[in-house]
Amino acid sequence: MKLITDKRLFIIDSFIYIYKYYYYYYKYYKKNSILIGFINFIINILIKQQPTYIIVIFDGKIKKNYKKKYYINYKLNRKKINIDLDNYIYIIKKILKKLNIQYLMIKYIEADDIIGSIIKKTEKKGYINYIYTEDQDYYQLISENTLLIKKNKLIDKLYVKNKFNIKNIKQYIDLISLIGDKSDNIPGIPLIGIKTANVLLIKYKNIENIYKNIETINNIIKKKIIYYKYLVFLSKKIIKINKKINFNFVIKYRNKIFYKTINNILLKLNNYFFKKKRKLIKNYLYL
Repeated sequence: MKLITDKRLFIIDSFIYIYKYYYYYYKYYKKNSILIGFINFIINILIKQQPTYIIVIFDGKIKKNYKKKYYINYKLNRKKINIDLDNYIYIIKKILKKLNIQYLMIKYIEADDIIGSIIKKTEKKGYINYIYTEDQDYYQLISENTLLIKKNKLIDKLYVKNKFNIKNIKQYIDLISLIGDKSDNIPGIPLIGIKTANVLLIKYKNIENIYKNIETINNIIKKKIIYYKYLVFLSKKIIKINKKINFNFVIKYRNKIFYKTINNILLKLNNYFFKKKRKLIKNYLYL
């Protein structure tokens, strides 16, 4: 099978899937659940998408993440993995290398900032970006040339605007700054819901204009907005993805994978789990 030559770039937000498959498969495969689940996920992408350009992004050390300087409780409520995660990341990287898949990790930088900085460059070069993630913070990156794939569903601008009842994709950041986000422990304004936030954004466009016109707002809501002003702008600072991270990055064309190589990888991980998958890759992967 020939490679499909195009300018589709598939970007994988790795940690969210590493955590997901660790918990999903743990009762069956214990600590090896990370490798089995994540590599199976990657193989499925190779089979389904036939990508010529693909890169896996890893978070840097989150304990020293710059966003924690602003808000110490950032992502504090996320579940912990009680294993030596660094060792599994090392093994995943070795496997990705054998699969001719690029990967990138930058010390102390979160995956979303790395991805935001990548797509800023790739959009200018005519690439169509597809971000695999289940983190809705990435909604702010959606454009004509950047889409999300979340739970096998394609997420575009229209989806986000309809879901949150906003007129412009840029308002997503302002909306979450007002209502908060429990998944990342983003505070927002307590007891301000999405309906109230939408009314404010329809009228005032963004949170900066809300505070400029604070005297025109209903008295009860106005008191909350004034009292929690610090949390609103703190939330916006944390939510906003940094697209200006400087690093050397060249997108590499993904070379063919030989069946023997990938078959050996899957055999070592778990022969029983990958039995059907090993038959599929003969027909669907570039061999």
